[in-house]
Amino acid sequence: MQGSKHAWLLLIAIVFFGCNQSKDPASTADNDPSSRQPDEETIIVEKVDDDVQQAAKNPKAVVELFLTSLREGDEATTSRLLTNKARMETAKHDMVVHPPGSRTAQFVVGQTIYTTDTRDIAHVESNWTDVDDAGRRQTYEIVWILRKEPLGWAVAGMATELFSGETPLVMNFEDPLDMLAQQQRAELELTRRGAASAGSAQVMPASHSSPLSR
Repeated sequence: MQGSKHAWLLLIAIVFFGCNQSKDPASTADNDPSSRQPDEETIIVEKVDDDVQQAAKNPKAVVELFLTSLREGDEATTSRLLTNKARMETAKHDMVVHPPGSRTAQFVVGQTIYTTDTRDIAHVESNWTDVDDAGRRQTYEIVWILRKEPLGWAVAGMATELFSGETPLVMNFEDPLDMLAQQQRAELELTRRGAASAGSAQVMPASHSSPLSR
């Protein structure tokens, strides 16, 4: 179903990393309590792990919280769950995490596969289901690619197949220019192939292929 695939690509490659036109880095830093220096009257207490810090201990927990944040439109949590490089590179290209949120979305997180002997890269399977503009439920199988950093696991990218049995589409969040180029090429290929069968729910297969370097 061409329309639903187009919507999925737009969600991941455009809305997910929308252009930053409203946020002032200076004002953001001023409003961020973590960026302030404590004054003489500040009482320093031991910080209790929050949801992101707890999730970072396990790649599956990271994906569960990541998808929850996407569904709820939680920009702050979604951004914190990305790798340091992904946040740095997207900021360098004036891109921000901006999940639209969806009350109709549902997801299931599946198994975790470690792809390196040192177990510092993990692929986590998931199914994301939502209702398209025509009111049809669409399910997408997505493999989330995670990297283990000093502070724990974080999302580096994702992979899925737009066409069954063919080379998967890999979105590398640590290389936003390549991510957008992949999106554009996929849009052109979808247009070239024309509309697929309509009227029934589809499942877009995932893939464990990944070009991310260690």
